Amino acid sequence: RVAWCGCPNVARFAAETSTSTLPSAGAFPAGRDARGSSRRGGKTRGARRRDFREPMAAMSTDEACSETQATRLVQVWTKHETGGRLRDGSRAWEASLAATPEIKLVRGEVEDASQVRSDDGNDGKNKNASAFRASAFFDALTTSTEAHVLYTARELQSTQSMLQENLSNLNPKGSSSAENETLETLERGSRFPPGALVLADCQIGGRGRGGNVWTSPPGCLLFSFSTTHTVGATLPFLQYVATMAAVDAIQEGADAAIAAAAAEYSQQDLSSLEKNKGNLGDKFRRGTGGAVDVRIKWPNDLYSGGAKIGGVLCTSTFVDGQFDVVIGVGINLDNETPTTCVNEIIAKRWEELLREANGSGSESTENTYITPEPTYREHLTASFMNRFEALAGLLNASDSFASLEPSYLRQWLHTEQSVVLEEPGGNVQVTVKGLTKSGYLLANDSSGQRFELHPDGNSFDFFKGLVRKKLAN
Repeated sequence: RVAWCGCPNVARFAAETSTSTLPSAGAFPAGRDARGSSRRGGKTRGARRRDFREPMAAMSTDEACSETQATRLVQVWTKHETGGRLRDGSRAWEASLAATPEIKLVRGEVEDASQVRSDDGNDGKNKNASAFRASAFFDALTTSTEAHVLYTARELQSTQSMLQENLSNLNPKGSSSAENETLETLERGSRFPPGALVLADCQIGGRGRGGNVWTSPPGCLLFSFSTTHTVGATLPFLQYVATMAAVDAIQEGADAAIAAAAAEYSQQDLSSLEKNKGNLGDKFRRGTGGAVDVRIKWPNDLYSGGAKIGGVLCTSTFVDGQFDVVIGVGINLDNETPTTCVNEIIAKRWEELLREANGSGSESTENTYITPEPTYREHLTASFMNRFEALAGLLNASDSFASLEPSYLRQWLHTEQSVVLEEPGGNVQVTVKGLTKSGYLLANDSSGQRFELHPDGNSFDFFKGLVRKKLAN
């Protein structure tokens, strides 16, 4: 049985995997990067000024995703040569995905990109293959098990559906599939090996809150992965762990980008720069977890400056005494519309640091035109998985979210937030203090009475439809 694994009884309203809608035709003309023209004029210096890499950036909006594509090619890559085995010993790309017959699995190999050449001779790239660089991803991946098997596609209906529908064996009765499996006969590992991650350059049927469909333009980071969980009481907290991992990964990417740009700006090491009052070292410190403004909006959205830039969606299936969990992640990475994106946030933070270092009203210099190198999908995805495995390990080791809650509360938007509850007897104002042991919002009223706040199950915005349950003080 498939279930949403967000907050108990309300997770069908889990955040959408992407906030983006498809831009108008011509928004990303062929030959330009997904962020459009350069933000700043003048000189450029250093490798960090190169345009965005990505064959996908050269796709026009019209060809970026096509709902009519009959077969969708999915390449399968493994971190280790011996990895990616299914339960019967076959390789991951040999699996039969009966629930998604439009998907064709092939082994991912470097030479595959040159086997199918385009008519215009475009560098020998296979137009049906993803632009994601598996080798760069695996180089940055340090997990012990998570994401060791990578599935990449140029386009999919939904990365989450590809995993969830096949893990849940949604074949209808009387299916004409070769295996003709049923829920009772499906065994774990028969279709996806442990540590599977599915990533698409774009998707045309992304899954969102309440069954909504979300379509994302080029520039969004879109992936889903499978993991297992054994304790039902802590299952709802996996979505919180995923949002924490997303914030950590974004901050890590921002740290690296800004630090490298600052070192180039000063023409000296950051260690020396930090000793000089008035330089960028006084304005920026690595490792604080706050290089840029990215926060969690409960229960599973990512926000920056009041704009949504991503979200997480979790589903689970209970099989043989444990949960098979599929976690979908959508992050606006390179697409500045319709809200903003990670690389734009980093660029704006860099500009703020320059203004602070140079003083307001200072004249532009050549150094002003140094900009941080963009964060790439490969590194952000690997960083997310590295953090997720570490945080989920802490959750599993203690069977409690208690050790992670202080970090979560530092990353969210809501401490001391005032919330007005609309009730038949009149509006009631309460103040958010944290989380309850069940994962709901903990709040106090003016008298100090404690309440647990639940979504009402009808409102799209959780904070506009909360109901309260009195707790013992």
